[in-house]
Amino acid sequence: MKTKYTLLITSSSALAAGMAQGAVQYSGPVNTVIPLPPTPAVGAYFDLNNDGLVDFGIGFDGYSSANHQKPFISGYPTYSAGSAVLARLYPTYTNSSNAVITNSYGLPVASFGTMIDQTYLAPNFSTAAQNRTYFDQNGDGKYVGDWVTGAKTEGYIGLELFDSSLSTTNYGWAHFIFDDMANPQTLTLVDYAYETNSFTGIIAGATNTVGAPTIYVQPQSQTVAVGANANLSVTVLANPAPAYQWKAGPIGSHVYTNLVNGGSISGATSPTLAINGAAAANMLDYIVVITNTLGAATSSPPATLTVIAPMATPTPQVLYGGLTGQFQVGVAGGLSATYRWRQNGANLSDNGRITGSTTPTLAVGNLQGTDAGNYDVVLTVGSQSVTSSVASLTVLPVGSESVYEAAVLAARPTAYYRLNEAGDPTTGNLPAYDNAGAYNGVYGIDVTNGFASVAGPRSADGFPGFAPNNFAVMFITNDPVSRITLAPWHLNTDTATFTAWINPANPVQSEQAGVVMTGTTNGSFAGIRYYWQPSSSTGLWDLGYAWNDITEASIFWDPQFTAPANQWSFVGVVITSSNATLYVFNTSGVSSAMVDGTVSGPFTPCTNLVMGFDTPEYIGTNPDGTSGTRNFYGAIDEVAVFKRAMGSNDLQTLYNAALGILSPVNLQIARSGNNVQLTWGTLGRLLEASSVKGPWTTNSLAASPYMVSPTNTQKFYRVLVY
Repeated sequence: MKTKYTLLITSSSALAAGMAQGAVQYSGPVNTVIPLPPTPAVGAYFDLNNDGLVDFGIGFDGYSSANHQKPFISGYPTYSAGSAVLARLYPTYTNSSNAVITNSYGLPVASFGTMIDQTYLAPNFSTAAQNRTYFDQNGDGKYVGDWVTGAKTEGYIGLELFDSSLSTTNYGWAHFIFDDMANPQTLTLVDYAYETNSFTGIIAGATNTVGAPTIYVQPQSQTVAVGANANLSVTVLANPAPAYQWKAGPIGSHVYTNLVNGGSISGATSPTLAINGAAAANMLDYIVVITNTLGAATSSPPATLTVIAPMATPTPQVLYGGLTGQFQVGVAGGLSATYRWRQNGANLSDNGRITGSTTPTLAVGNLQGTDAGNYDVVLTVGSQSVTSSVASLTVLPVGSESVYEAAVLAARPTAYYRLNEAGDPTTGNLPAYDNAGAYNGVYGIDVTNGFASVAGPRSADGFPGFAPNNFAVMFITNDPVSRITLAPWHLNTDTATFTAWINPANPVQSEQAGVVMTGTTNGSFAGIRYYWQPSSSTGLWDLGYAWNDITEASIFWDPQFTAPANQWSFVGVVITSSNATLYVFNTSGVSSAMVDGTVSGPFTPCTNLVMGFDTPEYIGTNPDGTSGTRNFYGAIDEVAVFKRAMGSNDLQTLYNAALGILSPVNLQIARSGNNVQLTWGTLGRLLEASSVKGPWTTNSLAASPYMVSPTNTQKFYRVLVY
């Protein structure tokens, strides 16, 4: 009885390694045309194994306007002899209550030569859908509209026959042509076949014809990382079953020798050649020769294996003296490697300032002028060594910065973007340097900057603490490439401070416009952004903040003040686990507001969760929304990030530095182990001499605190304030 067969259509095709066909049962030419019916109906029924009972049906569905005139296939999961009841064919799954749930997502349409086997499987759908199994021309899982309109579309559908009594599964194919140019539309079943050997795959288009090997899918060239595994496969139709022999030779030579199993090679006489732990020696051309008693076939063109260095590129850095430079690389696929960092081609070794010279992360502390140069790393995996690209390190002299910049650096930021670059952003690769932690960014091509002479806060604006030629960056609204994308900071904290100088071009900003923002892996957002309260009596586009914001609730609720347009203001947001404080400083005065559930915030209590900051950060936009729609409109400068909650006095000190108001200097000298440590507050240049009367020289790379190693000569120190 036919009842033992359940015809299933599965829905994720994949190319698999070739195999010989078994006892293929082939229908021969069918060429049955199924015209479009006016109502849902199966236009034709087919008996796959010629036992007089129907196995599957095909037709068009006119059940709804959404699915009208779409081809589908149906099967008979339950069938009794003589029954006229039609059971639709669709993917199924069993839910937690052991109930069988039916679905109707699209069937992937395979091309001629595709292997139909256990890799051509149905996904585990979790929601019910309409009970039709429609042809899916592009394999995207949709069941409407995928077949080409105004043309003829040809393809194969994979079939799976399950014998419940014998627990066997046989794979097959059905070959269709959909003609959308015909009136009415037609669906033609050209032919079909199935493999009688249980769990033996069948190539779409394979018949029971005896013949020499025919290659349907050639081995493909590949590029893999050194030490990674590579697989080269071929899909072949042959009867009798063929033998395989893989060969390899120098690239482009067309001279090949047989491969044998052993070492890194396995599968040399099978449809799939495996190369385990690829190295430079495996960079060859590969072919496979397939033979049976009726002939032979050789793959062509050769498949080339390219092996590349498995590493990320070290990041170029521009840092001030006294800070710490860090270079990092990683290997692909968790490979085991050894490392040797170099400066200008010379091997580095760990010492008092250098650590990690034989690890993935090199750190150079208390940067000196001699540390400037080109850094790379020689990485060895097994017997293969590769050298990374070169990353430059530029060491800026302490004292070359403006008074404001010196104050920021003295406050020890995690990241500090001066945004003083004068390169052209339209190149698409202009870096925005982090001069404190090397979390560099990239300018979007529609950002304008010093290249276009965008002026930052200067003496003419009432801020003598900045350089006379200080530049800034300008952003525009509704532009997805008017932003600066930054490397992740990885703060992993619920305590932080963000500061920036902003000059809005208009008091009206996009709702939730971002100044400095992040999007994190849990879908939440954090940073300085605007908040628009349309019901506010003032109609202000107010400044605010975001933190662990998924629902757009954790923001300032109309704090009733903002930064004035066409004027530079220093803004800061200080975050703790239980509150947040917003500051705005400008020549018009100082404002602040706190959200803690008791003053202006609607949350009781206000809880700021630990956030990772482990995805790209942004200056000039808020990624929470359609790209570009939440851009800041105006200029931004001097963005800094601190992994601590700064007090109001700290922020006042930074703003005073911009005004040219300097904090008192108190030079202190204390012993630290075998060394001497000098500290002198936030500003000033360290001067040194061998006599109290001088002459005095400037140590341009010294930043507080500064460590001095013991010598046999006396030294005198003092600090010169700007």
